[in-house]
Amino acid sequence: MLALGSMTLGSMPRIAAAMSDGELRTHREAVQRHADVIELRIDRFARHDAAYVADVCRAARALERPLVATVRAAAQGGAVDLPDAQRLAAYQAAVSLVDGVDVELRSPLCAPVLLLAARHDRLTIVSHHDFDATPSDAELAALRREAAQLDGAHILKVAGFAHSQRDTERLLDFLRSRQARDLIVHAMGPHGVASRVFFPLLGSLLTYGFVSSAGAPGQLALSDLYAELRRYSPEFAAAHADR
Repeated sequence: MLALGSMTLGSMPRIAAAMSDGELRTHREAVQRHADVIELRIDRFARHDAAYVADVCRAARALERPLVATVRAAAQGGAVDLPDAQRLAAYQAAVSLVDGVDVELRSPLCAPVLLLAARHDRLTIVSHHDFDATPSDAELAALRREAAQLDGAHILKVAGFAHSQRDTERLLDFLRSRQARDLIVHAMGPHGVASRVFFPLLGSLLTYGFVSSAGAPGQLALSDLYAELRRYSPEFAAAHADR
């Protein structure tokens, strides 16, 4: 199994709280109660210079949760359109202060961020988001091949917009048919809401919740996601009984 800091992934569902710098300051209690992992969405920070990014990462460590640094490209759902050089500088500022990084599989930054993470022995997520449709079976297979060919890529994350229940089922088939590839998979949109709860029960390594506003269509509030996983996963409920 893979480890994110001191946390083992794959033994039970795990919730990541996708957070901006402002949310880190105002929602500490909710995160400590309901989140297993904090995804630092650096693209949503008020500033993106290296010194500020490092300061926020240091402050986030006080929450005592594994941290994943993400500087999402605008085309893949990022809050702002940052130049690649600025995005890479943000990763460089964060990498020694976090436990993992997430970078887009087909981004020009993918290879340099994976190399940077390897130098610091950090977990890596290579991701692909389609906000218009669910990738076809052929496209899903291509994403898997591309991720498998990358040195230092530990987890492939795939999110597609589901226009029907069949789209969600196709993503579930992809999740369940994986071949020696650790995956995070979910469906976006109204048809995909259930995937946020049930895909983690079936092997998806992380599911993402929000604390103030949804960052993607169909994303659930952190507290709601926590309650649903306690309801459906005995392992999750037992591990979180003291919160």
